[in-house]
Amino acid sequence: MRAYANAEWNKLREIAMHKPGLEVMFGLLDSSSFLYARQFKWNKARKEHDTLRRTLKEERIVIYRLKQTLIKKIKYDKKFKDKVVDKVKVGSDDPEFLVELLILRPLLKYKERERGLHLEVTLIDPLSNLYFMRDQQITTHKGVIIGKMFTHQREKEIEVIKLFWEALGIEYNEIKTGKLEGGDFYPMGDFVLVGIGNRSDINGVKELSQLLDGKEIGVVYETKNEFFHLDTFFNVASSASVVGVEELMKESKVEVYYDNKLVNITTLYDYIMKEKGFNLISVNIKEASKYATNFLTIDDGKIISPKNPANKKFEKEGLDVIEVKVSNLTGGAGGIHCMTAIIRRD
Repeated sequence: MRAYANAEWNKLREIAMHKPGLEVMFGLLDSSSFLYARQFKWNKARKEHDTLRRTLKEERIVIYRLKQTLIKKIKYDKKFKDKVVDKVKVGSDDPEFLVELLILRPLLKYKERERGLHLEVTLIDPLSNLYFMRDQQITTHKGVIIGKMFTHQREKEIEVIKLFWEALGIEYNEIKTGKLEGGDFYPMGDFVLVGIGNRSDINGVKELSQLLDGKEIGVVYETKNEFFHLDTFFNVASSASVVGVEELMKESKVEVYYDNKLVNITTLYDYIMKEKGFNLISVNIKEASKYATNFLTIDDGKIISPKNPANKKFEKEGLDVIEVKVSNLTGGAGGIHCMTAIIRRD
């Protein structure tokens, strides 16, 4: 298999997803501690995920699910299975059990009791945000680049993601020291956009620029803590149009690098609208807070979007909109864009 994405509007062929599992139940015990926006219903979130995947399949997009991919590899590759067993510290011939342990991350400790040894099980940071498959990596014209997560709640996801890409047989590069998360990255054809702020930093961008062989990079300095990834207030709907909160785009400084040299300082609004010639479909902050910009572009001008009043505006602007209700899934603080990792675009 080959991973490839040169422009956000190119036809989407293959993606990776993870259906919320038991790990999300533990996140719901204290939603803020696990970076969730609010409480939501676990079983309804799972059903919404089923509907979203069905919608994507109807558009002939191939979906590689994280758990199923790992389970299949464990079944048929002993070396891979041994690697997983070494990580979870539990021997088992049950692949599904091993994958659950990878995601739940139990700490096992035996203690002496009156009637002998007793096993105590503690969960330390189960991967409750793993269903947001966008953030652990980016996919570029050079293939997959695994990032480095900013928060302690999510940093251990990288261990599972590396196993996932290995199971698919896809090679990857990796950000070693800086921070870089997938919600801050857009491939734009002859250039890329990378947001820095709450979750990604300039050191991550510097590492990325080395991996992209000097491609033009627009570094977007995000200004609002509540919009913690670029895709929470900006998105690319087609080769001609972007969607964004105009006031935040005007506030966000952009440093433009070419061949790793700073060549311009501007704003996201001026860079995208005036220099690159895109049309802006504007949404307000309230609409963005309801994930209006967190849609998935599946072809030039065609998007799959969370149910949102802004979708009528998108249709009036000529976009082909497929609306999917994900009101429970978004309780985890992300939309459809966040839940889908790109494997291949045309």
